[in-house]
Amino acid sequence: MMSNAITKRLLIGSLVFSTISASLPSIAQQEKQYLDAGRGQPPFDVTRHSVNIGDIVPAGPPKDGIPALDLPKFVPAPQADKFLSRDDKVLGIEYNGMVKAYPVRILNWHEIVNDDFNGKPAAVTW
Repeated sequence: MMSNAITKRLLIGSLVFSTISASLPSIAQQEKQYLDAGRGQPPFDVTRHSVNIGDIVPAGPPKDGIPALDLPKFVPAPQADKFLSRDDKVLGIEYNGMVKAYPVRILNWHEIVNDDFNGKPAAVTW
């Protein structure tokens, strides 16, 4: 004979699974919704969202108000010692066989770096 606690867990699990299963067809049949992503960019698919689209308001700097760094240039560590102090923090990333360091004081101004790691594009955000 199963204990009450186990029986309750099984009943709750079954109820949650039934609720999720019942809602799946309505999600699949939902009409697609898109938001403009800017000139030359494909629109954002916002069909599935948890915030009412009408509640999203613009805030902060305008589009492209904080310029991204595109394909930044890097220097060897001994050369970086000429303009970085011991107390400077860096964001280090190892990806696709490459290791790169991004000084936080530069990321504070740009917030996004569009970079490449041996042919694999990556967006570094701060």
